Amino acid sequence: MDSTEDDESRADGAPVADNSLGRLLALADGVFAIAMTLLALDLRVPQLPDGATEAQLLAALRDELPSVGTYLLSFYVVANYWLGHHRLMRSVTRTHPRLIVHTLALLLLVAALPFPSSLLAEYGSRPIALVIYAGVNIVASLVILSLRRDLRAYELRSGPTDRSSWFESGLEVRGNLAVFALCIPVAYLVPSWAPFTLVLLAVAGRLGAVARWWRRRRQ
Repeated sequence: MDSTEDDESRADGAPVADNSLGRLLALADGVFAIAMTLLALDLRVPQLPDGATEAQLLAALRDELPSVGTYLLSFYVVANYWLGHHRLMRSVTRTHPRLIVHTLALLLLVAALPFPSSLLAEYGSRPIALVIYAGVNIVASLVILSLRRDLRAYELRSGPTDRSSWFESGLEVRGNLAVFALCIPVAYLVPSWAPFTLVLLAVAGRLGAVARWWRRRRQ
C-alpha cells in the first residue's frame, strides 16, 4: 500500500484548508506585474555616433515619442485590468472552475499585451497595428465581463451585492470595450487620427464616477 500522505490532509488526518483562491490571486498579481515590467522594454536609449550634438540627441529622443506614448497607454490599460480584477475578486470567498478558466484567459491576454503594444509603437500609422491592439483588448474586456457573470451566476461573493456599484463598475468595462471597438473602423477610415481614439479610454474610465455623481445628485 502506498504510504504517501494525501494532498488534502495533514499527517494527523485533519483536512487541509483549500487555498486555491489565494494561489489564483497570487498568480494574477504576478502576471500583471511582469506584463507591466515588460512594457518598459520598448523604452530605448538612442544610439548616436561619438560627437553627436545636443540637437541630434533631441531629434533622436523625439523619434522615441511613439514608444513612450504607447508605453504610457498600455501601462494604463494593464493597470485598469488589474484594478478591475482586484475589485471583482476582493469579496470572492471561493473558486469555481469557470472563474479559474476566465481568470487564466485574462492573464493570457495581459501577458501577451507587450507584443501588440510594441507593434503599435513601431507601426502606429498602419491600420492593422491598431486593429490587433484593439482586438486583444476587446477580447480582454469580454473576459472581464465573463468574470462578472461568473461571480453572480455561481454566487461566489460574500454578502449582498450593491447594485449601484456593480452597475457603475460594469459601465466602465463596457465603455472601454466600446472605445476599443471604435478603433477598428476608425483605423481604416481615418488612419492618421486612429491612434488618438484611444485617448477616449480616459473618458470611459470615468463613466462610473459620472454615474455615481448623477445618482447622488438625484437622491
